[in-house]
Amino acid sequence: KQWYQRRVRGVEEMTNGGFDLHLLVRRSPAISGWPLKLLSIILESVFGYPFRVFFSKSNLETIEYATIEEEQTYYPFQPPVRTSSFTKKVDLFDIHWQTDFLKQFTLKNSNFRSILYYHEMYSSKKESPVQVIQKVKEKIEESENQNPPLRCFTQLDWNQAEKAALKSTLRYEAGSPLSVLDGVPVGIKEELDVLGFRTNCGRKVPSEVINSKDGDIAAALRSLGAIIIGMTNMHEMGMGITGINPNTGTPRNPYNDGKVTGGSSSGSAAAVASGLIPFAIGTDGGGSIRIPSSFCGVCGLKPTFGLFSCVGSAIRKSTVTSAGVIANNVADVALVTCLIANHALDPRFFCPSADKVPLHGISDKTLKDITLGVYPEYVSYADPQIKKVFSRIKEKLKNVREIELEELYLSKTAHFNLLFAETVHERQIWNDQYKTLNPVTNIIYSVLTRSSLRQYMMSSAQKTRAMNMFKRVFKKVDLLISPTTACLPKDILPSDLTYGVIDEEYALWSLWFVFMANLCGLPSITLNAGYTEHGLPVGVMITGPWWSEDLVLGTARQLETQLNKPSRFYSPI
Repeated sequence: KQWYQRRVRGVEEMTNGGFDLHLLVRRSPAISGWPLKLLSIILESVFGYPFRVFFSKSNLETIEYATIEEEQTYYPFQPPVRTSSFTKKVDLFDIHWQTDFLKQFTLKNSNFRSILYYHEMYSSKKESPVQVIQKVKEKIEESENQNPPLRCFTQLDWNQAEKAALKSTLRYEAGSPLSVLDGVPVGIKEELDVLGFRTNCGRKVPSEVINSKDGDIAAALRSLGAIIIGMTNMHEMGMGITGINPNTGTPRNPYNDGKVTGGSSSGSAAAVASGLIPFAIGTDGGGSIRIPSSFCGVCGLKPTFGLFSCVGSAIRKSTVTSAGVIANNVADVALVTCLIANHALDPRFFCPSADKVPLHGISDKTLKDITLGVYPEYVSYADPQIKKVFSRIKEKLKNVREIELEELYLSKTAHFNLLFAETVHERQIWNDQYKTLNPVTNIIYSVLTRSSLRQYMMSSAQKTRAMNMFKRVFKKVDLLISPTTACLPKDILPSDLTYGVIDEEYALWSLWFVFMANLCGLPSITLNAGYTEHGLPVGVMITGPWWSEDLVLGTARQLETQLNKPSRFYSPI
């Protein structure tokens, strides 16, 4: 009873007042190697019951004692608002419009090859898709043969890619490419279905099913002529933010291969940052696009919930996860997002035969026309080097207004409850392979199987409160801006490579700025803002109200800067 009363008082204090980030995490040390394996064995055994109860009560059960009167919100979907910026009459599938769009917005003189560069090279007959795919193959092999291997991809099918490249080459020779994406190589995260590949989700035991058809996103890319070369690496089951995966090999950060890439879309971000491919597809349920994009110095967009169809994926039932685009510049993120969204609307919320996404690229508003909100106390927890870079970005802004974000403690707990409960439920089909999972995933599963219905319902009610809070905030400001993460990429230790690593405090620092966009379904982009004194990328994140991708992307484009070439760079052209 005393424990219960203390818990209630603590939650009431966090609900009614401010927050202290340090209260959100126990000061537990990072665990890896044999100690981690031993902990996993204990938790799985009959002796692990008290530990499972302790961990679940300490982390996720807190929300049961909060007073939340709002109704539950299941999907954080908001109907698109048809404003003047959304009704611009353009033909997204007109290749001339696509080319003009990229010429206008693509960053000039970049160290990285953009989609426009590929398209112009093919159109001028300097290179053909057949030749480029062969070079991509050679570069991926080179990246794997160096020590340590880059490990961006887990599955590759060069036979399929070469056939697609031949068809693309013939279309360019005939002067009839399908889009500016025709012939451009792309990788897709292992959570999404792709014809001829397995949707393994980073597991050790391969899926028994080889996909007989594309999911909606892969189908959209294929219809635009993009060449899917393979499946990108990821944190096992998406349950982690470091990208470390002993099953498939740990992807390496191209800027320092002794550092993590971030996760869980680790392979997608590393493949783009290393120059192997100009863009990739990831998924984001808790920063899984934005964290690795920030750590690897590239652009990554988590779109408004419902913008992309998740039919044909392992995230199809999630209420906090969206698929999105990672690229080396904002213009490529914008165009690919537009094209996929208008090919593959989420059928849960749209009628494919009638609805079109209110998204037409990039807003032409300048920084002086945009009010950006900053929560100073929120930002104060970031690493000093991150705050230094973020301060330089703030100096470029014309209109900055301080705002406050309420109930972050409860919202963080609600997000964790929903994300993990839905992940465990969605992937029960693999329960017979439970013992083949990494110790880290096993431990998370052991704790999360105790999540109660009341926790889920109260978390869904807190989602409503958080969404209402953002509706109030976005009446005061147009967009929010913050660092993407509060920490820098951590070292990869030898013990991490055997069984993985649990570092609860580092996970919280990584997630601190990103989780609210997932809980509430908001569009949020990260882009590189600069580098630390040791050359590690630092990301800045821009978040907007629902369906404001054009404004989010337009603002990001004005803050975009040239990217440094990483030490592990493998551009095929």
